[in-house]
Amino acid sequence: MVRTPAHEGNPPMPSRLYTSLALALVLTATATAQEPKLPDVRAFDKLVSDALRDVHDKGATIYNDANDFAGAFRLYEGALAAVRPLLAHRPAAQKLIDTGFAAADKVPDAEGKPNFARKAFLLHETIEAVRKELKTGFTEPPKKPDDKKPPEKKPGDKKPVDPPKKPEEKKQPGGLSGLVTLKGQPLAEGEVTVVTLGAPVPRTFTAAVKDGKYLFADALPVGKYVVIVTGKGVPERYTLTNSSALRFDLAAGAAVFDIALQ
Repeated sequence: MVRTPAHEGNPPMPSRLYTSLALALVLTATATAQEPKLPDVRAFDKLVSDALRDVHDKGATIYNDANDFAGAFRLYEGALAAVRPLLAHRPAAQKLIDTGFAAADKVPDAEGKPNFARKAFLLHETIEAVRKELKTGFTEPPKKPDDKKPPEKKPGDKKPVDPPKKPEEKKQPGGLSGLVTLKGQPLAEGEVTVVTLGAPVPRTFTAAVKDGKYLFADALPVGKYVVIVTGKGVPERYTLTNSSALRFDLAAGAAVFDIALQ
């Protein structure tokens, strides 16, 4: 599927992304009989990752402060379409982009209008997944242990004292779960997305709804959240963060939050 650039009037892409594009064009233009090669693949991947981070942060501002869901979606869409051909050496990252585009295309309309809020969320998650994949290329590999043999023990040597063990980090057990009903009946299928409130950069978490039940397998960070729900027949006001009245304050540990849609 061919992707077109973001529509006119949308915010410009961050400078890091232009730098990535410029580097790719220079490499192509200076190629002669040999196929062009990136001078430093790890540095290039980091440049693309940093550019996508800037795009993500800009899109979050557009989404949350300006409530311009279509603008955020177009910004994410244009950035991912621009960097995809630059990642031919990272087929796994390209596959993540293709999967994200396909998922956004399948988002059903909300009350006859494109659900840009949900589409933007999906591409936001795609950007995070691509950046995570790219980090596997430019992070330093773990050092191998030295093959030196331990010194031979001599009579009279004192037994080495083991260093004190660090206390194990306690993780939050379980995750958020609950029941989603629409006009008193369990929602057959859909998604529950929770968005952090009060954070400099909002974080989103999504769980599938099946026969009215949803479950976040991993524990969510403690804090305040706004909840949006998507699915067949769900009123539009529940699908947007600026109109959803669903709020909750999550404390440590597992929690139950039932959602009644009217």
